[in-house]
Amino acid sequence: MILNAFNMVSIVLVTYNRAERLKLSIQDILKQTFTEFELIICDDCSPDHTEEICREFAAKDSRIKYFRHASNKEMPGNCNFGIMEARYSLVAILHDGDRFREDLIQKWYNAISKNDSVGFVFNSIAETDEYDNTVNVICEFPEGIIKGETLLKSVFFRRPHLDSPVYGEAMVRKNLIMEYGLIKNEFGFYADVDLWMELLHKHDAYYCADAIIFCPQKSVQPNEFKDDIIKFNMYMVSMHLKHRKKAFSSSLPALAKEMVIGYSFALYHTTYSLLLVIKNYTFKYFITSAKHLVRQPVLFLPWAILLFLYPVGRVTLRTLAILIKKF
Repeated sequence: MILNAFNMVSIVLVTYNRAERLKLSIQDILKQTFTEFELIICDDCSPDHTEEICREFAAKDSRIKYFRHASNKEMPGNCNFGIMEARYSLVAILHDGDRFREDLIQKWYNAISKNDSVGFVFNSIAETDEYDNTVNVICEFPEGIIKGETLLKSVFFRRPHLDSPVYGEAMVRKNLIMEYGLIKNEFGFYADVDLWMELLHKHDAYYCADAIIFCPQKSVQPNEFKDDIIKFNMYMVSMHLKHRKKAFSSSLPALAKEMVIGYSFALYHTTYSLLLVIKNYTFKYFITSAKHLVRQPVLFLPWAILLFLYPVGRVTLRTLAILIKKF
């Protein structure tokens, strides 16, 4: 049951095998200036001492609810569990390992509670070094409301790498997630991107331009990318084509144009991903990666071309990598 408490927030913190960084994340959450929250920690069966750390915090603060899964649910299942446990109508989704400025939840709450058209709030990201010093800030928009149609059609649909301006952490209305049927497992680690695009068909977003989330550079979750990169590439391709069809279904000429653009970006991004496979993996890995392209047969074209050029391409890419390191 969702409780519509006016000034309460459910914070869902998903974690896996990052005990020491998780400790810092929890400390930052407990120091928030917005204090009326419940903190739901979803531990995806971490093999390290995550459980010990979480139980220590939970014993000292009644706002914390800690859950440990008996087996690994992976990101969508882990996050969905936390969303289902959330008691309040506003849900803040946060990731382990990141640091949070003390006014993060307050800024998010103010933005979404004062704007009925806003389905979710997201923000810029500050990248940090190993000492948590800020080395780069990724800020793509000015502070304020972004119309859903604008963000979807002019931003998401115009990114050749099919990446997302929303970095997985946001405050969202729980009823909208439930209406959509939670985060879809079919899109794996990037399933939240599908959720943001889905919400933008009918709702606006709010962007906080301040650097209030701090993410370590080159932060890779242990075993996060155990599946190959072509599989993840296909997740993004499928999502983008699906949402293009939905967004332009009322106009056949506009839909045709968007699908041409969508497939062009898909070919570009697939080629880029295949070049990474050639550079970093074995020939067998390259061959077996083709099994993920069956959902979009047109994407076999770059695979077939690169298969023919594989020996030359591998030597060229490795040589370039060596030269780049030297300079």
